[in-house]
Amino acid sequence: MPLSEIHLSLLRAAAQRQDLLLTCPDGISTRAARTLATKLLRADLVTQVEVTADQPSWGEFANGPVGLRITSAGLAEVGSEAATPAVSLESDDQVADRIAEPRSGSKLALVLSLLRREQGATLQDLIGATGWLPHSTRAALTGLRKRGYGLTRTLDAEGESTYRISTEGMGSVAAADTISA
Repeated sequence: MPLSEIHLSLLRAAAQRQDLLLTCPDGISTRAARTLATKLLRADLVTQVEVTADQPSWGEFANGPVGLRITSAGLAEVGSEAATPAVSLESDDQVADRIAEPRSGSKLALVLSLLRREQGATLQDLIGATGWLPHSTRAALTGLRKRGYGLTRTLDAEGESTYRISTEGMGSVAAADTISA
């Protein structure tokens, strides 16, 4: 995938930093920053990490500020001599696991606990527990898939869907649909 000069300059600047974090360019809108970050994330050239208040931030999650750290693939893209980063990087799986877990006590954490039960949870179970509308509840399930949770949906004989966290599908963003009698 061809990168624009601004993407390359962001990667080059991050490769020069001790912490390997990308800095958000001054004077650009939030939407433009999100577009820049999305392209780099999809290409696996950067990964999202929790940052402290004194580090460059690209947004906020429930757990606090989130930054973008250049990956080994990003370093290779800019041909950085820093093939071995100056700081110890966590594996991409460790970072994804830590970022994907919602804040304890939140409604999203409640949704996850219901989905982890052996019997799973129906849409009505999730709506009743959170007080969300059906479309918001479905959006939360989509958000969990995007965070990397493997979700399965089974249909019973009456056609009611039951959602569960898939143990073998962790890290998979696609949901499996199965029908059981």
